[in-house]
Amino acid sequence: MTKNEISKILVDVFIKVHSQSGPGLFESVYEMAICYELTKRGINH
Repeated sequence: MTKNEISKILVDVFIKVHSQSGPGLFESVYEMAICYELTKRGINH
């Protein structure tokens, strides 16, 4: 997987998590949601 492919996945995940959760959550909540989304896409953290 190239750096560009990884970057695209990360941006997609960040946008999805933020648009579904909205602003104002604790950083740990965002982190858990992002890790969950990355795991669903086959990227281990």
